[in-house]
Amino acid sequence: MLDVASVDFAYPGGNPVLSDIAFSVRRGEVLAIVGRNGAGKSTLLRLLNGLRQPASGTVTVDGLNTADTPVHVLAHHIGTVFQAPEQQIFNAKVHDEIAFGPRQQGLTGAALEARIAEVLGRIGLADAAQLHPLDLDAAARRLVALGSVLAMKPPVLLLDEPQRGLDANAMARLEAIVAEEAEAGTCVILVCHDMDFVARRASRVLALAQGRIAADLPTLDFFTSDELTRKAGVEVPDPVELARFLGLPPVLTPSALAAKWLADHRSA
Repeated sequence: MLDVASVDFAYPGGNPVLSDIAFSVRRGEVLAIVGRNGAGKSTLLRLLNGLRQPASGTVTVDGLNTADTPVHVLAHHIGTVFQAPEQQIFNAKVHDEIAFGPRQQGLTGAALEARIAEVLGRIGLADAAQLHPLDLDAAARRLVALGSVLAMKPPVLLLDEPQRGLDANAMARLEAIVAEEAEAGTCVILVCHDMDFVARRASRVLALAQGRIAADLPTLDFFTSDELTRKAGVEVPDPVELARFLGLPPVLTPSALAAKWLADHRSA
């Protein structure tokens, strides 16, 4: 669904930001891109959605080379939710913001309204449809931005720090949406500093360090390597640390940790 082949990138007059980046992502996979600030994560995201072009190498999304495809065309194939949702919300009503993308795809009438209702239900904002998005709290605004992308049903979904500023209810809704999208075959790519969120939701981790790929591994394999987490400059998720402290097999989620602990004590 997405293929990055031998990509290098540098801003004009600057040093290389990314060097020899190569990876592929399949349908239904949830890939987390992690690393220190300045490692090149957000730049890589902008290469994936065509807002930047590599100095060398290729990025292919759903069979389209980003170098040959206009950004507005790519947007039907790869949807992006940026860190600051206010930067991508421009309609005066939540309803109209959700409607904008599918309307550009040619959806009209009852089919359009059904799509809007479906998305509003998924993001939990059906009662806010007639409100101005910027009158909502930060968590709701982020969900509006997510909904505006989901409404276009792109096969690839890019989420840049999607968990930032979310309360517990909004976080649960976001995690459910990520799981649903993956189950439906969407390729989901997260750029994220919250390693507990990554542990709960990503099936695979791509770690960047100094503009290069430091690791590309299943999530559990990555977080159980002290060398790789240290190189990438990321924290080890709490369940992994606690399982290690308790002498239990490594796990990624609190529920899995509880199950391991109970099984260990029942057998004892």
